[in-house]
Amino acid sequence: MNDSDLQNDMPHGIGIAPYIRIKQEGMTENESRIVEWFLSPGNLTDVSGIKDVALSLGLSEAMIVKVSKILGFSGFRQLRSAIVEYFDHADHDITAELSPTDSPEDVVNKVFNLTVRTIVEGQAIVDANVIQQAAQCFFAANQRELYGVGGSNSICADVQHKFLKIGLRCNAYLDAHLMMMSASLLQPGDVALVVSHSGRTSDLKRVVSIAKDNGAKIICITHSSNSPIAQLADFNICSPAPETPLLGRNASARILQLTLLDAFFVSVARQDIELANKNLEKTSSITKYLKRDYK
Repeated sequence: MNDSDLQNDMPHGIGIAPYIRIKQEGMTENESRIVEWFLSPGNLTDVSGIKDVALSLGLSEAMIVKVSKILGFSGFRQLRSAIVEYFDHADHDITAELSPTDSPEDVVNKVFNLTVRTIVEGQAIVDANVIQQAAQCFFAANQRELYGVGGSNSICADVQHKFLKIGLRCNAYLDAHLMMMSASLLQPGDVALVVSHSGRTSDLKRVVSIAKDNGAKIICITHSSNSPIAQLADFNICSPAPETPLLGRNASARILQLTLLDAFFVSVARQDIELANKNLEKTSSITKYLKRDYK
C-alpha cells in the first residue's frame, strides 16, 4: 500500500485519533512521544509551525516530518490539519480531569462523556466487514476457545455467557497454562478468540502461536493491527482506546472491547437467527425457573 492509498483510506474528524493510535504501535520512544504530543489538546493549532513543534519537543524538524509520514500523512501540514479538525469535532470536554472541587454531578458527567467519546471514536474506524467475516468463521468452527489475561479474562467470561445463551458452546480459561493446553489441542476447523489490549502479553502470545501452528483460525481484539499478537491473527478487530486522565487506557479499552464484542456477538447470532432465538428461549426459560426456585 502506498502513501496515496493510506491517505484515501484515512478517516476524518473524530476518527483521526484512533487511526493514529493504531499506527503508533511499534514506534520508537521519541516517535511515540511526538504522537502523544500531537494528541494532547491545545498543543497544535492551525497556525503551529513545524519549527515551533520541534522546539517544543526538543527534536529535529526532520523527525516531525518522518513521524507524519509514518502515520500515513503527506507531511506535517496535512497531519496538523487533521488533528485540528479532530479537536474541532470533539463534542465533549476531552481535557477534563477530576478535580477536588468537582461536584458529584461533575464526576458522573465526566465518566459518561469519556464513555461516549471512546465508543464514538471506536465506531469511526471499525471495519464491519472484518467483524462479519470473523463472525462467519466463529459460527462455522468445530471448537471455539476464548483467551485473555488480566482484565481481558473477565471480558472473555462475559462473551462466553452470551454465546451459551444462544447455544454456541465455547471455553474461557482463567490460567495461562490451561490456555496453552487448550491451544495445543486445537486443529484446522477450530477458532480462538483472543482479547488483549496491549497485544503483546508474552504468555498470551505463546498461546496464540500454539493455536496458529495447529491450524486454528485466530480472531484478535486489540488496540492495533500492528501489535505482535495481532500479527498472528487471521481477523483483527481494533480497539484503539484513548489514554485518559480519569480512568487510564485500560478502563476505556474495556468499554470499547465490550462494545465491539457485543457487535461481534450479534453478527455471530445472525448467521442463524432462528436457531439463536430458539436457543435463547430455552436458556431464558431455565434462568427464569432458577430465579423462581431461589425465592
